Amino acid sequence: MSNTYITALTESLEKKIEVLNKIHEKDEEQLSIAKTEPFSFEAFDKNVEEKDVLIYKLVKLDEGFEIVYENVKAELNANKDLYKEEIKKMQKLITDITALSTKIQAEEARNKAAMEAAFRNEKQRLKSSRSSVKAVNSYAKAMRSGTGSNFSGISGIGNDWN
Repeated sequence: MSNTYITALTESLEKKIEVLNKIHEKDEEQLSIAKTEPFSFEAFDKNVEEKDVLIYKLVKLDEGFEIVYENVKAELNANKDLYKEEIKKMQKLITDITALSTKIQAEEARNKAAMEAAFRNEKQRLKSSRSSVKAVNSYAKAMRSGTGSNFSGISGIGNDWN
């Protein structure tokens, strides 16, 4: 087996760490979006689209790693002493990937709760706006139809001053 395969595996794991770090950054950005008022659906959509691209890259890196690993796994297992340092380095990268993945899962749960709260707040704000518009429209309609408050119709007020 050539070192090319081992290099490909190592580089794949390193790229995966880079992508996971970018996903972490997008998670932080998403939390900030959730806490910003008024809520920006455009910023949220853009963030989600960018994370989708990163997740797609992650899946492709995983697939590529699996393909290469399947080709060299027998050789690596048969010659563990020969590839001891390379295996150690890959194990360290995999440990880092696992830690980052766990961190991202926690961030995703936190962000889900924050986004649900932001959506509830936005829904309440819209509901309140609709109620205000409805009240203004009702008032305007009442004033146009003449059923609104008419101080001259109140007995005793204004008649004593003549």
